[in-house]
Amino acid sequence: MENLKKLQQIEDHILELKATRDRLQKEEQLMTTEVTAIQTEVDRLHANLEDSSKGIRELRSVLAEGQERVVKSEKRLLEIRTVKEQMAVTREKETAKQANREVQEKIKEKENEIDRLKKEKEEREMVLEELQERVNNRHAEIAPQLADFEQTLGTKMSHRVSLLATLSPGVKRRYQILVEQRGGTAVVEARNSACMGCNMKLPPQFFNSLFLKQEIQCCPHCNRFLYIHGEEEKPASGA
Repeated sequence: MENLKKLQQIEDHILELKATRDRLQKEEQLMTTEVTAIQTEVDRLHANLEDSSKGIRELRSVLAEGQERVVKSEKRLLEIRTVKEQMAVTREKETAKQANREVQEKIKEKENEIDRLKKEKEEREMVLEELQERVNNRHAEIAPQLADFEQTLGTKMSHRVSLLATLSPGVKRRYQILVEQRGGTAVVEARNSACMGCNMKLPPQFFNSLFLKQEIQCCPHCNRFLYIHGEEEKPASGA
């Protein structure tokens, strides 16, 4: 029974270590996810800026062509002699001017859009830089802790294997099944005539037999291995 109690203590410690390790690993995963999300935003803004910059270059090219058409129309007006031709070229010039005004308006909108995107990108890059610094600092704290946990876990697991080897095949098999089925708790104290694992009352005669410590006994309700602390008082006869 002493080895079973030691095994349970190791089991409890292993569970605590794994829980802490998993919490730290989850924290790192969440931080990485947050960094990735903001980096994705920055990349999206960068791509939008590239598209807007390309768009404004194309619009400026269209505007230059439109302005060239206006200049050509004005030159032609100086050479035209008939009223009919003059009216036609004047319409062409006015149409080109109107198209140019529309393009200029689109260019202005694009410029405003680019200014907005640049500002937003700079803001998100600052957030990313600050977050990355915090993540790096926290990772520097977590990494050695995780390394220590893994080392301690390895030691505990080795000790666990050694203690399991001291058990009879039947007890070992039952212990391993209980650990798997009972949330890692296979060995519990019996106190005040009750099992501390399932909190069920134990039959008086059965509880009294635990004080004899002649054989390994299990709770009739949850099947966990039971032990009695030395200070536990045996119930009076007939109780």
